[in-house]
Amino acid sequence: MNRRIIVNILVAFLASISVILIINSAFKEKVSISDLSSKEALELIFIGLIINLVCILIDGFKLYMIVSALKGDITYLEALESCFLYSFFSAITPSSMGGQPFQIYFLTKKGIKSETATSIILLRTFEYLLIVLGIDVYALIFIIPKLSQWNIGKTMIALGFASSLLSTGFTWLAMIRPDMFKYIIASLKKIKGLKIFIERWEERVYVWIDNLKLSANKLLKNRRIVLIDFSLMLILILMYSYLLFLPVVGLTGLKINFLTFFSVQILLSSLASYVPTPGASGGIEAIFYTSFKVSVLSSRFLLLAITIYRITTYYSIIVAGIPIVLKNRNLLFGGKGER
Repeated sequence: MNRRIIVNILVAFLASISVILIINSAFKEKVSISDLSSKEALELIFIGLIINLVCILIDGFKLYMIVSALKGDITYLEALESCFLYSFFSAITPSSMGGQPFQIYFLTKKGIKSETATSIILLRTFEYLLIVLGIDVYALIFIIPKLSQWNIGKTMIALGFASSLLSTGFTWLAMIRPDMFKYIIASLKKIKGLKIFIERWEERVYVWIDNLKLSANKLLKNRRIVLIDFSLMLILILMYSYLLFLPVVGLTGLKINFLTFFSVQILLSSLASYVPTPGASGGIEAIFYTSFKVSVLSSRFLLLAITIYRITTYYSIIVAGIPIVLKNRNLLFGGKGER
C-alpha cells in the first residue's frame, strides 16, 4: 500500500483517539475497554455496523443507477467498491476532501469518461450539500432558539452556515455553468509567468469543460433519476444521523426527539467537517462532546456513545476499506485501468 496512505491512516486513528483520551483526562470521564465490550455497547456496535452496511448498499445502488442512466458500463459490485473507496479516502484525507477526487479517479479507471464521472460526483455532492443546507436553515430558525443550553458560539454557527451556503452555491454553479472555469483560466493566463504554462493544456481543458457541461445537462434532464437519487440521499443522511442518535439516547437517556437531534447533529457535522485532520478526526469527537454534555446526565456515557458512533461509521470504514484498496492497488496506483 502507498506509504502516504498508511501515514494518513495512522494520523486519522491517532487524532481521533487522542481527543477521546484528552477528554478522558480533562473531564475525568473514563471510557474503558470493559465499557466498549459490555453487552449493551456490543449490541449498539453491531446494530450500527448493520445500518452502516445498509447505507453503503443503498449508496452503491445510487451510483450504479446514475452511471447506468448515462450509459456507463459498470457493475453493481464496482459501484459498491467506488462508494467504499470514497468513504475510505474521505476518512484519511484532511477535512474529508479526498473522497470525491478518488471516486472520480476510480470511475475513470473503470472506463467511465472523466467528464461523466465528474458530473456524477458533482450531482452527488450537490444533493448532499443542498439537503444539509436546508436542514441547517431549519435548525437555525426553528431548533437552535429553543435550546437554552446550546453550547456552540454564534460565530462558529455563522461560519459553518456560511461555508455550507458557499459550498452549495459553488457546486451548483460548477454543474450548470462549468464555463466559469474558462474565465478563471483566461484570467490566470494574463499573469505573465503562467501564460506559457497554461497554453500547453488550455485547449484540451476547454474541450473537457464543454464535455462536462454536456454530461451534466444530460444528467439533469433525467428528472426521474435525479429525484430518486435525491430521495435516497435524504434517506442516507437520516440513517447516518440515527447512527449517533441510537447510542446517545440509548446510553445517556437524553430526552430529545429524533427530528431535533437530527437537525442539531447535521449543523454540528457541518462545523466539524472543516477540521483539517484526516476525516476531520478529533474535531467531530470534540464538537459533539462539548455540545451535548450539558444536556445529558452522564457525560461518561456520552463519550462512550460518541466512541461507538465513530467505531461504526469511521474506524470500521478504514478497516473494511484497506482490503478494497489492496484489491484495486494496481488500478489505483499502477497506471492502466482494467478496461
